[in-house]
Amino acid sequence: MLDDNWELINGDAAHHIEQLNATSTINVLEALVTLLVGLRKQSGQPEMLMPNDRALCELHRSGTLFLLHHPGEYRDIEVHVGDKATGEIIFQPPPCDALGGHIEEFFRELTDIWNTGDALDAAAFVLWRINWIHPFRNGNGRTARAFAYACLCAKLGVMLPGRTTVIDQIMTSRSEYEAAIRAADRAAAESDGRNLAPMREYLDRLLQIQMASIDEAPLEG
Repeated sequence: MLDDNWELINGDAAHHIEQLNATSTINVLEALVTLLVGLRKQSGQPEMLMPNDRALCELHRSGTLFLLHHPGEYRDIEVHVGDKATGEIIFQPPPCDALGGHIEEFFRELTDIWNTGDALDAAAFVLWRINWIHPFRNGNGRTARAFAYACLCAKLGVMLPGRTTVIDQIMTSRSEYEAAIRAADRAAAESDGRNLAPMREYLDRLLQIQMASIDEAPLEG
């Protein structure tokens, strides 16, 4: 999903940088999963290590390098999610002075899910909650997708194979993706509860498609 609201540059040059950064982000993501799997094997512990806030910021940095003044740093300004066509504000994230508390709460809740749930539970929570917190000036969506996929792979203990990845599919199923986010938003607004079933079901379907793509014939050069 290309953007036109960067701080340093916009237009075709920015879009080219975005594409280069997307490749870098996948490399960082794979390195992160490799590290976590390797550390678990090295320590001899059965529990899979969880990506932390440094990993979150590094994925943001790799995805927004040369596009933002301070890639990889949490925002210190107010932001909102708007409809580009109408200018209407669709969602107002938490104020920046409450950001630290929300980040700490996010990782506490993720730790609980990591210890009691499965990979889809963790990925569904991450994909929704990072978008809800909107911890960065820009690039929140791509960072949420990358961190959620990192959690999915890390919890499963492997960098998932397949030609059509979950991240690729999210990029081409935006309406379903946003509907799952809005369902979780409504539950949080109405009762401070969690309704991540639609997001989990959505990700489960995408994961099955990715697994089915493992046996697809390679592209001819």
